[in-house]
Amino acid sequence: MMFNLKSSLLLMAAVPTSLFVKAQDSTRIFTKINNQYSIERNFRSQFYYNPANKPDYSSSSFSEFSIGYHDDHRKVYREQLGAGDKGLSVSASSFLKLNTNRSVWGEASYQNLKKRPFRWNENLDYERIAPYITADSLGGTLNVERYFFAGGLSQKINRWTLGGEVSYLAQLGYRSRDPRLKSTTSDLSVNSGVNYKVFREYEVGVFGTVNKYTQNSSLTFQSVLGKPFVYQMTGLGNSNYFFSGGVNPSQTFEEFGYKGGIQISNKQGKDFYLKASAGRSNNTKSHKDKGSNTSFEISELENKNFELEGAKFLTLKEKHRIGLSANYKAVVRTGSEFGYSVNTSATEQIFKRQAYRSENFMSSVKVLYQYSQDDFTVSASPFFGYEEIKERNLYPNSGQKFEYSYLGITADYRQSINSDQMISFRPYFSKRTVNKSINALSMTASKEINEWILHDYQFQASDITTFGASLRYDIKLEKLPAFFVCAEYRTQKIQEKNNNFAGASLGITF
Repeated sequence: MMFNLKSSLLLMAAVPTSLFVKAQDSTRIFTKINNQYSIERNFRSQFYYNPANKPDYSSSSFSEFSIGYHDDHRKVYREQLGAGDKGLSVSASSFLKLNTNRSVWGEASYQNLKKRPFRWNENLDYERIAPYITADSLGGTLNVERYFFAGGLSQKINRWTLGGEVSYLAQLGYRSRDPRLKSTTSDLSVNSGVNYKVFREYEVGVFGTVNKYTQNSSLTFQSVLGKPFVYQMTGLGNSNYFFSGGVNPSQTFEEFGYKGGIQISNKQGKDFYLKASAGRSNNTKSHKDKGSNTSFEISELENKNFELEGAKFLTLKEKHRIGLSANYKAVVRTGSEFGYSVNTSATEQIFKRQAYRSENFMSSVKVLYQYSQDDFTVSASPFFGYEEIKERNLYPNSGQKFEYSYLGITADYRQSINSDQMISFRPYFSKRTVNKSINALSMTASKEINEWILHDYQFQASDITTFGASLRYDIKLEKLPAFFVCAEYRTQKIQEKNNNFAGASLGITF
């Protein structure tokens, strides 16, 4: 379901406004903003995936409304993801502490983006549906609108804590010149959790999510001088020959997924927590040509994931806070292709075979050190990681493998100027180093596709160094909500070239 911009903005404005009279004010803006954008809370953000943990998310209520603009310009990039994007975003969010036992929260946002030229992909949400994308050699700039809404409630009842959250993301992508793509997506998630206090402040909990995703995409051509060939890709440059080509093709992706997990924590995760989760989803792609009344299932993508995370926090001499977090994540995707025959009077499915597999294993460790005074806070969070990616196609036999090491650090400095003003400065650095890359790719009959696949391999086999920083200024005026201005710049060095990002936002907090 798509909403027009006017309705969306009115709804987003209403979310924080409805909470304005109840949101807690602070005579000192530094104390309020430091809590609203808690460094430690952000460090353990995965802990709050379970909505039953939200009653202790914050000791006070807060809301934000902001308008922002960004420009992401890339010189080196994966062609199917494009050369960056630019556009406007509007967002609103609120967390309301109704009492010591009950909290509610909500979020809404709208984005209007122009995605810079890309090729070999005529779908949205590439990372979700790959490798079963629709592709052509022409591509072009794409206009994208995104609408997001979420809301949740958590309640403590004696030793029990219950929580639930519903979120919905809708997208519209379109292009006004050949190939004329129109794509819509709908992504609905329902998340719930239950905690039980077993001893003192020790809690155990379970949580689960169900998700329903749909994407409808169509391509049309109006030029009488010809059009590019349209491929139904199956991975690593290979395509389904039977359904490629066609006349103004359309595709539908249907996905249903679920995820469940358990946790144990002490002092609402402020002392320590351990969390494990596992999930599974199944995404089916159907194809239909213009003028045809029959839709054919042509591929199926199964996604299995497992994640384990633990964190421990210590306070030293009241003003020093230390945290340590470790995470392991595994994602395995298996793709199946459907084969058809036209030897009879009708097109019939004759086989289904597993033909694609990708494996992604990642482990990371991060550390937090924070020193706090009444008028300033400084923190540093170094991190280290290792990732292994394997991708293989069986028909024909083709594959590639990558091993990466990651290291970086994020710092944060917040300083009170006076009771009504403060500044925040956040520099960061990260580096991806390629430890190993293996090219076992099979070449196809298309020279253009071979060039694309080799270009994509070279990008994934490249080191990436990232530097960035953001600067924010908050001020509270008499009889008005506090407002802020924020600017961010990031540069990314890949293959001796720089990809640059710049963004700015203006908003109010209360």
